[in-house]
Order: sequence, then C-alpha cells, then structure tokens
Amino acid sequence: MKRTIKVLTVTDLHRVRSLYELLGKAVASHQPDIVVLVGDFLDAGGEHADQFSTAECAAFLGRLACKELVFVRGNHEDSNWWEFLAAWQATGRPLHALDRAAFVHGPLVMVGFPCLMGDETAFVESLNNREDRRGDHDENPLAWLPKALLPHGAAARTLWLMHEPPAGTPLSKAGSVVGGNPEWTSAIERYSPWLTVSGHDHVTPRRSGRWHCRVGRTVCVNAGQSDSGPLHYCVIAAEFASDRPALPRRMTIQAQPGGEAVQLPS
Repeated sequence: MKRTIKVLTVTDLHRVRSLYELLGKAVASHQPDIVVLVGDFLDAGGEHADQFSTAECAAFLGRLACKELVFVRGNHEDSNWWEFLAAWQATGRPLHALDRAAFVHGPLVMVGFPCLMGDETAFVESLNNREDRRGDHDENPLAWLPKALLPHGAAARTLWLMHEPPAGTPLSKAGSVVGGNPEWTSAIERYSPWLTVSGHDHVTPRRSGRWHCRVGRTVCVNAGQSDSGPLHYCVIAAEFASDRPALPRRMTIQAQPGGEAVQLPS
C-alpha cells in the first residue's frame, strides 16, 4: 500500500508577523501533513511592532491546518520557551519538540538535532520528564545520535533537522557567526542520511542562489529567509511502500519561492 507524507519545513521566522501570516497561507495552499519549525521561530531580542508576542506565536501555530507540528530549537529559543510552552498548552495540541531525538509519523522518521548556540536550558529542561531523554544531553553527536537512530533502523536516515547548517557547504558563510557546524558535517558523512534541513544563515542561500548541496550522498537544504517576505520554505513529499517506518521509495524536495525541486534517490 503506497503512502505519501507531505512535510512543510520553515526556519527563522523570528516572530515576524508578516512571515507567520505567509506561513499560514503556505500551509493552506500545500496542505502538508506535518509542519516543522527548524529553529528561531521565536526571538530572544526585544519586542518590535512588526513581531507577534511569544504567546501570539504559539496561538497562531496552534491554529495551522495540519495534523502535526514539530519544533527544533534554534539559538533564539531561550528562556522565552517557557512562555511559549504555557501558551501552547492552551491550544490543546500535542507538543513535539525534538532535541537529540526522533519523531515518527506513520512510516516517516525524522531526527531533531540540538542547537549548540544560545542557551538551551529551558528547551532541554522542559523535556526532562521523558524517560527516553534523561541524561542524554551530550553535545557530541557520536554520543547521542546512535541512541536516537538505533530503535528505528534505516528509517532514521530519512530526514534530519538541524538549525545550524553543516560546515563546509554553500549553505552558510564560512568564518561568520552564522557559519556551519563541523560536527553535523561529520555526522552526515558517517551516517549518510537522505536529507538534512537547516537554517540559521538567512542570507547566504538567497545571495548565492544555492538552497541545496550534497555532502557525500546526502542532500542538505537551507532555503534561507527574508525579513519581510516572500516566505522561504520547503515542501517535502515522501512516498513509502507501506505504513511501517522505512526509508522512502522516493522523495521530492521543492523550495519556495521559485519552485525548484530535487528528487531522491538520484
């Protein structure tokens, strides 16, 4: 029985009201099963007139017309995460916050990486009541990643979510504060996931016109982000042979705006 799961990924919204509103329109248009916020959907800076409050962000996201929402921490999810959690509870939706852990939706398995910038205390402490996560906060991916992958076998190599891009690629500016993470590059080279999605560097992908590249056999994506629109995001359609967790038969990744697509395997 063939099954296709559609995922919309977006990064670096920074509470900007217009970007959130464009996300709502994108979700209504593409009708994804899952929306993934790959970091910096909140903002640790001051309040600005063009920004939602943290509580407004939670309320807006809770109203999105999708089956599941998944959150991965960026460097701007700080102590504001506690306020977000309180507001999220009022939405009545389950919280899927990934930190060195996997999320399973039918046959699709995705793995959420930590962000090694900023203060992760609130994000990590909010997950401490999960038995599978206690004591598992090592920054070295070779310490925590095998434990996250092992229960899911090859299926855990489908989609990795990491706010910081892998280092040594065109997806971030080398030597800058938004430069890539070399540990993520090493993990990709070791395990060869099909696809990684990152953000953090808003500008380099837009300036270079390069929203994807390869590290070995892995396709790595950073769609970038604009401060005021149009919204930059990706739509992933993964086709599976059944409902059991597995690698997809094929997967298409389309970047917006523009609509350029990459297909896997290729």
